[in-house]
Amino acid sequence: MQEKIKVLLVDDEVDFINMMQYWLKGKDFEADVLYSGENVVGQVKDNNYDLMFLDLRLPGINGIDILRDIREYSKKLPVIIFSAFGTAESLKEATKLGISGFFAKEKGFEEAARLIHTALRIHKGLSHSDAEEGAK
Repeated sequence: MQEKIKVLLVDDEVDFINMMQYWLKGKDFEADVLYSGENVVGQVKDNNYDLMFLDLRLPGINGIDILRDIREYSKKLPVIIFSAFGTAESLKEATKLGISGFFAKEKGFEEAARLIHTALRIHKGLSHSDAEEGAK
């Protein structure tokens, strides 16, 4: 039996992130949620996540700062930035820090599936069928 793909979702928009978690679980992912930027690095260190979605705007901390801290710990963890308020400057900085993609929240979860599929194939070396199986 294949292990479930583990995803960490970090966002303060409770309704949106709970819907995304529910959707991912329905697609047979294991999905954990953090509603703030506190202890994201600790959560990543304590769990073997395959992928992370990170909001750019969180109360009290910038998603770019969290991404910098994540990159000090792991350069290989695929991180997809998502936001309803992404600026060109913040996306440029996130790209320099090695994000795997940008998910505009208004695009819908099928776009998230495409990004997951691509990130897992590129960064985790999963075969086309393995990544597709997890992103269905």
